[in-house]
Amino acid sequence: MRKIDELTLEINEASVELENIKNQMSKQFKEIWKLQCRKDRGADYDRVKYEDLMYNHKLLQMKRRQLITHINYLNKEFFEVLI
Repeated sequence: MRKIDELTLEINEASVELENIKNQMSKQFKEIWKLQCRKDRGADYDRVKYEDLMYNHKLLQMKRRQLITHINYLNKEFFEVLI
C-alpha cells in the first residue's frame, strides 16, 4: 500500500504542475495572439516581446509533453503495483 500512496502523491503533484503549465500557456497564447494580429495587420508591434513569448511558449510545450510522459509512466507503474 505504501508504494501506491507514493505513486498517487506523485501523480497528483505532477497533475497540479501540468494544470499550472496549462494556465500559463493559455495566458501566453492570448498575448501571442494579440501580437500576431497586430503583426498580420502590418501594425507596429513589440518584436522582442513577441519572440520572447514564442520561445517561452515552446519551452512550456516541451515541459508539458515531459509531464504527460511522466504521468503516463506513473500510471502504468501504479496499475502494475495493483496487479
